[in-house]
This record gives sequence, C-alpha cells and structure tokens, in this order.
Amino acid sequence: MPQEMFNVSIDDIRYAESILLPEGKTFNEERISFIRNFETIDLQAVPGSGKTTALLAKLLILETKLPLSNNRGVLILSHTNTAIDEIRDKIGRYCPKLFSYPNFIGTIQSFVDQFLAIPYYHIQYGRKIIRIDNEIYNETINKFLSVNLNGFTIQEANTAKYFIRSNEGLLYKYRLLFEDGSLKILSGLNKPILTISKPRRGQNWQDFSIDEKNKVEQWMIALKTKILSKGILHFDDAYLLAEIYLYKYPKIKSILQQRFNFIFVDEMQDVDIHQYNLLEKFFYDNNNNLSKYQRIGDKNQAIYTGEVSLEDIWILRDNGRTKNINGSQRLSRNIAELVNCFALSREGNFNVEGKNDTSNLKPHLLVFNIENIQQVITRFSELIQTYITSGEILLHPKNKYKVIGWTKEKTNDINKLAIKSYFEDLITENTIQKIDYENLDSYLILFNKEKKTLEPIRKSILNALIKILRLEGAYFSKSELLNYIEINHYEEYISLKRNLYNWSISIVKGKFIEVYTSIKTYIPDFLALFNKSIQASNDFIYNTSTIANDQGRPNTQQNTNFNNKLNLHGFDIDISTIHSVKGETHTATLYLETFYQNGNNNYESQRLSDQFKFINFNKTQKYHKQSSKMAYVGFSRPTNLLCFAVCRERFDSHLNSIDREKWTIIEI
Repeated sequence: MPQEMFNVSIDDIRYAESILLPEGKTFNEERISFIRNFETIDLQAVPGSGKTTALLAKLLILETKLPLSNNRGVLILSHTNTAIDEIRDKIGRYCPKLFSYPNFIGTIQSFVDQFLAIPYYHIQYGRKIIRIDNEIYNETINKFLSVNLNGFTIQEANTAKYFIRSNEGLLYKYRLLFEDGSLKILSGLNKPILTISKPRRGQNWQDFSIDEKNKVEQWMIALKTKILSKGILHFDDAYLLAEIYLYKYPKIKSILQQRFNFIFVDEMQDVDIHQYNLLEKFFYDNNNNLSKYQRIGDKNQAIYTGEVSLEDIWILRDNGRTKNINGSQRLSRNIAELVNCFALSREGNFNVEGKNDTSNLKPHLLVFNIENIQQVITRFSELIQTYITSGEILLHPKNKYKVIGWTKEKTNDINKLAIKSYFEDLITENTIQKIDYENLDSYLILFNKEKKTLEPIRKSILNALIKILRLEGAYFSKSELLNYIEINHYEEYISLKRNLYNWSISIVKGKFIEVYTSIKTYIPDFLALFNKSIQASNDFIYNTSTIANDQGRPNTQQNTNFNNKLNLHGFDIDISTIHSVKGETHTATLYLETFYQNGNNNYESQRLSDQFKFINFNKTQKYHKQSSKMAYVGFSRPTNLLCFAVCRERFDSHLNSIDREKWTIIEI
C-alpha cells in the first residue's frame, strides 16, 4: 500500500503556533524538526520540553491534510484518560475530522478494548462483554470461588481453593497467559509462571502430587474462563483476548495497519511490557509495517510502578530513528544542569538544557536536625514568600508549590524518615479519595475536594449507588444508569437529579448525618426501579467505615490538612509523593529525603552524593538507579525554585564538599 506523503510548510508551523503558543512565541528548530517528521521514529524528550505541545502541533497540521488517501486513519494513544482529555481540550475544536472516523484518539486500554478484546469476545461467545472493570472483576471472582465448576470433584475443587486461599491476594492477582496456542497461569500480570506447591504446614509436610498440581492449574484456568464467559473482565484480560485474537485471526494485524496510516503514542515510557509488545506486534511488525509508528516520551521518567521498574521496556529505534528534544522550556539553566546528572538513559544526543530564562535561582539545600525536622516545610514556605517579595517568583493564579518524597510513612521505625516525619498530619492513601470503598458513608466523606463545585460529591454518590446495584447483580456505568432511569422511569429520574443536588449542597454545608440517613431511606425505592431489594448490599449500606470513625464527619473536618495541604503565608503548599506529581509543572518544589530499602545507603543524599556534585550517574546498584530515576522526576518539576531537604548527619558525611557556587545552603 503506498504511503501518505506531504510536506509541512512554514505556514503550517505558524498556524500551529498561533493556536498553541503565547503571542510572540515560536517553535525552535528541535521541535520544528519533529513536527515535520512523519516517518517511524522515536522521540526522546527532556522534562518540560513541550513534546506534547509539539505533538499537538503535528496533529493540528495533520488535520488540514485530511482525509488521507484510501480513507486511512490516524491513531493517537496515551497512557491515561487525563492525557487524552488534555489533547481534546487543547485542539478538539480545531480538529473535527481528526476526532471522528476513521481516526481514533484514546488510551492504549480503550484501543485494545474496542478493536481487539470486544470484537474477539463477540466472535467467541456470540454476545457482548458486560463489563471490563477491575473492581467488578474482583467482586465476581470472589463470589465464584464458591461455585462448583464442571469436570472437577469436590476434593479437587477444595485442593485448588486451599492453595489459592493460602497465598494471600493470589485470587485477585493471578492472570492467564496465551502462549503457543495454550493457556498458562502467571502469578500476576507480567510475572513469572505460577509455581503450584502445597503450603508448608507442620513437620510432616508433603507436596502435592503431580496430578494434584495439574488439577489445581486446570481448576484455576477454569475459574478464570468461567468468569470470562459471563462477560466480566479485568482490564488485563483484554490483552489476553487480544493475543488470542491475533493467534486465531492473524489478518487482524494487516487490517489495523491498513486502517491506521499514522500511529502516535505519547508518554511511551509509561507503557507496561504487555502493552509495549502488543503495539510492536501490530504496528512495527519487525519493520514490515504498513503504518508510520511514532513513540514519544522520556525513558528517564519511567517510574509508573511503586517499585520503580528498571526493566528496559522501551527499546529505542536504531539507524538514526531516535530523535531528541533537549531544550526544556520549564527548567532554568541552573536546575537543568543538576537534573541532567540523574539521567540513566542518554541515547541519541540526550542532554537536559534549561531554556527558561525567567529564573536564575540556584538549587537550595535545606539542612535540618532530627529535632527540627518539622520546621523544614515551614522554612520552604518562608523561602517562597521571600522570593515572591523579591520578584524572583511572580504571583500567578496557576502557581503550584509542592513538597514531595518517595516514602509516605514508616510505621515500624520512626528513625527511618518518611514524608510523615516532616508532616505529621499526612493523610495516607487509605483515606485519600478514590472511586471504590467498602462502605456507603465513605463515599460521602472521601470525594475530591480539590474542585470547588458540586460535581465531585455528585459523582461520588452516584458511584455509591452503582456499587449497590453491582452488589445486587445489576451492572451500570454512571451514564448508563441515568439514561436507563430517564427512559424507563422519567419521574424518578427527575427526583434522583433533585436528590443528588440537595445531597451535594447538604454535604458542602456539613450535614453528613442528614444526607447519610436520607440516602439510606432512598435506597429501597431506588433498587425497586431495577426489581431489586437490599440483600447482598446490606453490610455496605449499614456498616460504618473506620475511615469515617477516624476522620470524623465532614462538618468537623473542613481543614487544610484533609487533602494534605498547608497554608502558612497565604498560598497552598501540597504534600504528596513523587509518583503523584509526575508530568506536573510546579513553581517551587521541595524534595524530602526519605528512607528506602535496607543496606548501607538508604537515602538519596547517600546513594546520589556524586550527582549532587554535578557528576553524571553511572552506577549499577539497583537501589541507586531507582533513587536516581526518582530524583530525575522530582527535581525536574519546578520552573523557579528547587529545594532538597537533607539531615545534618548525612550532609556532613556525604555532601559537605558540594560546590557552593552551584548550591544555596540553608541551615535550619
């Protein structure tokens, strides 16, 4: 199939600049070179380089060239819905053709679901998938653990259940691998093949026989396939179905290559190995692809797992097909010079170059003693205030000030520093808002308080109602739920909308008990709309959560600490983990040294002492490499002020000889 060829003119570049850049700003040669390139390449870009903006420019220009010959499409993928929403928000109104058939813009997961898992499921089972959802999957597999599976004796089933229950979390973690036409069991996603052995109990332990092990394996595969047949999938199962689809119907590869002329994957460093391999099979195809496949990201920012994976998943293209954007629009020269020292991956001509000339502050070291550790964040706030007064930091509504660290808390040893050592009121992940909770009352407390609207409360209450339905065997998304009630019970639809508004307003006013009671009263009538009653959801509705008991009710907890914020000088400072701020731009960042793993060197100031002296990282130890990745991400957030907090003891032993011409040292 002939490849699409077109030139990008300087007028095309100016058009994209007029939409994406502030007046008077233009793309530099590094970014223009990438914008004009529509071949199969990798782009390795430094933090704050504007790589996503350059991709958006490419897409804006591509819109003007549509439709492509043979009605081929454009595939644009990223790792999160937030990233996709950002693309839509910034260029959606300028790109009506790009955001419609035959093009697709979405997450890798949504692409795999829509083009591979869902079609194959329909071929295999002759019906639609009910849900692809991790929480629903976990609830379902827990229920199915007590179901009798055909082809197994009671003893065989009991042996399998005994093995599963004796391995904590295995029921929810184990996955199926399709390899060479058969199914195997993995201990977890992208983990090794599961080893089946009898739990060691007592002195006369004897392992399962070969036959027993085979039956356990067969039973576990049967359990997973039973749930699959019911239409309930874990997100990971979509990749299993995709692999089976490709094996049974290999033409799907060429069909998708013919469908999509250009493939762009943003934040490539965030993909996991199963996603990476699938995309390579379909769109690189050992360099036999019919498509142009561009992968965009920064390998040095691959910290998507809690363990900070060092596995080199993204292998950059050779033969001159790796391009670089080294100029950081975010980082000043002083900060960029330091950040560059922590980079593990330097393929191509990689080098972090600071292009932000609005700030010339040197990185700061805040040296504390254990006795005054809780003054560190206060001193950071004072520094921000000082630089606002001096004009080094210009006030702007979008300014962000953040305190970050690797380890949240060390419950077993107060001498091992963690974020909570610096900030006692830290609310850990168990009590920060998420989507799914064990009790109804939690949904009324732990919603997103960042947004100053009723939307987060309304969403949280709807999530609670959806969970109640799910527990009673009815599956809806929020939009499906509202559509169903509007079509089938219009008066109740109006009533529900009114209730959601009133409940949300009352929560804002601190009337937790009143809302909690009102919702519990409403639930029987709500379930009746679906011919359901309170059965399996009874405990969820009526049992109160430990979170509610620990935190108190919202009317007594509207303080600045609930969302890990501190306000000492008229501006908010957020306290969070390094993982949570990846991709963000801050005005000022304080990086707290924290204890991570055992051994002789446990803190960043010990493992990375050379890098603090502006020596490029070249060590091989696992934890040193992990620490360097974390520092690279954390140190590359701020536009103006970067601070690092270090204990006096470690400063004296490891950092005392640092270049004071390149650092500002603050004694606390």
